[in-house]
Amino acid sequence: MELKTQTRLLTLNRRFYEQVAHHFDATRQGWTPGLRAILPYFRAAGKVSLPVLDVGCGNGRFARLLDEAGVVASYTGVDGNRALLRLARQSTANLATVDCRFIQAELANPDWPSVLAPGGLAESGHVRANTGSIESPNYSVVLCTATVQHLPGYALRLRLMKDLQRLSSGYVILSFWQFLSSDRFRRKLIDPCTVGISPAELEPGDALLPWRQGVESVRYLHQVDEAELRRLAADAGQTVMHTFRADGKESDLNLYAVLGRAGESAVLAQGGPNEADETVS
Repeated sequence: MELKTQTRLLTLNRRFYEQVAHHFDATRQGWTPGLRAILPYFRAAGKVSLPVLDVGCGNGRFARLLDEAGVVASYTGVDGNRALLRLARQSTANLATVDCRFIQAELANPDWPSVLAPGGLAESGHVRANTGSIESPNYSVVLCTATVQHLPGYALRLRLMKDLQRLSSGYVILSFWQFLSSDRFRRKLIDPCTVGISPAELEPGDALLPWRQGVESVRYLHQVDEAELRRLAADAGQTVMHTFRADGKESDLNLYAVLGRAGESAVLAQGGPNEADETVS
């Protein structure tokens, strides 16, 4: 993908979240079956505080899920949208078992992990200039749900996957919205020419979808299917330990993946409310 197209799509999504942040927050208050299913990966031995990084944390609802489940954790949430981070700080201010901090960073910027290192966070919540190599802390679990799908271009998605691996000392857990697998979402696809982008500029799996909850807006998405997931993992030096699909009216609209090191095993629990993201737009 050409840089100019990538830049336009990133700008489109930045504007989208600025427009819909509060409405988006209102639709992301509950916990999906898929999110509940990954909870076993967040069980630390005894009462040791588990270091968790949530990349693309949005309104921080996963921190609230950890707290509801009684997980003792030191949780760091990173997101590019200031309004969602403000809502996250408000909703997690009084959690019993999860100690939270939230940091603003643009994940498309190559130096975004520098915000996690000592001295890497300015008072404004933006990244300071990275004048050299910064060693970022490792987290027992790195979570990145419904986020990689917003990065245009395979190379950019791969760079983020490598960042997630470098930041993790244990599992990397991801989810990807499978909107192209749903007839009802395929019917909503928008012609990219309406935002001045030729279809020829896009990659297979790229799409534009509308948002019509409270306000109207348009977002860019890319469907990372299981084949691309496995290619990304291999290119990033990761092992796909487990995948499953859950959520949505169809109960399979999100592809979840647990990445780790060869030889490790994992068992997922099932259950959770019959509720899902991306069922309305």
